[in-house]
Amino acid sequence: MHCFTKATAAFKLFLMAAYTNEDKVFRINNRLCYFSNNGAHLAVAFQSNLLIKDSKTLDTRHSFVFTDIIQYMEWSPNSEYILCANIKKAIVQVYSVHHPQWKCKLTESSAGLQSVAWSPDSKCILTIADFNIQISIWNLCDQIVSYIQNVKTSAFDKLRFSPNGTKLAVIITEENKDIVEIYKTDNWKISRKLICDRLRNIDGIRWSPNDELLCIWCSSPAEPKLIVYSTIWEKHVVAFSPLEIAQSEIAYSSERKLKGIENIEWIPSGQLLAVIGFNEMIVLLNYITWTPLSQLYLDPVIRECNYLTKVYKERIDSGENPSKCIVSCNERVLREIHERPIYIEIGKKNASNNFSVAKVNLFEFSGCGQYLAMKHELYPTTLWIWDIFTDYLDYLLLENPILGMLLSLFVAIKWNPVHPQLLIFSEYTTRVYEWTRKGARMLPMSKYMSVVDAHWHPTGDKVALCSYNKAIIYEITDIS
Repeated sequence: MHCFTKATAAFKLFLMAAYTNEDKVFRINNRLCYFSNNGAHLAVAFQSNLLIKDSKTLDTRHSFVFTDIIQYMEWSPNSEYILCANIKKAIVQVYSVHHPQWKCKLTESSAGLQSVAWSPDSKCILTIADFNIQISIWNLCDQIVSYIQNVKTSAFDKLRFSPNGTKLAVIITEENKDIVEIYKTDNWKISRKLICDRLRNIDGIRWSPNDELLCIWCSSPAEPKLIVYSTIWEKHVVAFSPLEIAQSEIAYSSERKLKGIENIEWIPSGQLLAVIGFNEMIVLLNYITWTPLSQLYLDPVIRECNYLTKVYKERIDSGENPSKCIVSCNERVLREIHERPIYIEIGKKNASNNFSVAKVNLFEFSGCGQYLAMKHELYPTTLWIWDIFTDYLDYLLLENPILGMLLSLFVAIKWNPVHPQLLIFSEYTTRVYEWTRKGARMLPMSKYMSVVDAHWHPTGDKVALCSYNKAIIYEITDIS
């Protein structure tokens, strides 16, 4: 049986105070409400206005006026600057927190604007033109512009900065052949050009957390393969293929084998690499031997033998056995259920999309790296939370679909950056769900606000909960 923690009481008290204090609720544009990376400020965008607030007192420190409606906003890594953009009109403006009189305006002219981002050193801004025509690198110090041409159009992960910010890897297509170019971010010159002859094409790239390895993979079902390039040895050090592993003698013992490579993700420590297959299978690879250590199949049936798993299901509160209810909200509860088997609800495929394959569209490690939260398109109301250290699973079975699509600008799960605490958002409802090591529950929300996104403070002691046009600051005093 689960009981309320101090965090729940703190949540309730602060939320009640917030809705009676107008200073705690903000009008925003499309979820644009972010804490700075150093945690000192909170940026709020509403229509063409940009407000910079003190993150502790929420007092307004600066107010800026953008030339049009703000559609995108991003803090610089050093928290000194903040950029605002109108994607439709291809306009970007940069403001300074410590020198509010200074500002800079960038315009992409006829090339259009697809996306914009800061460089890791906060000295440059990268803009990607429509249809990936080019990447423009705007140096705010030298006031010069550099360009990267022939960026691959179809790749989802087309460019990645190394974690230390010194290198940028970009997938380039030249003469119908995919290659990877690595640039030095201090001068934006090419340092390496990787010709990956062993790959039919390149569908994604990912740096290891220690900056020493670059994973490059091909998702083709006919010849899926992952190769790992070492920046220390300056060569490819290993190749991993699901087809070769399935046929080898050292193949991990399982009735199911990994099929294809849909995506990959490093555990924050860099000691394990998660490989997602197209058959609802996730495999964890050892970064030394590059052999499978553990695996998870997203089985739609929770069987009798899975007695160690915890299943939390959203139900209407009937008033029976109230001591087993974790939190009630709008006459519904999230309750742990013990009966087996349990058949997970399978969603309907979008009839307008005849070509796409159902994929894992939410996949994120906790900051400590012990937990992995994921959702598959086939099971829109189910969230898996995998403890990779103990190989135990928690399931959240919700009434409505969990928000988040593969190519959306936001996702429906947000890990606390400091503690193993996860917030989950669902469609068509004002309910917000919280998962911690102690269990899962619904958080008390106002029925007048549907939360679709969240942005954590770097310390993990507060979070901005956002609807499409409003935001509220949710404080956490204790999650133990």
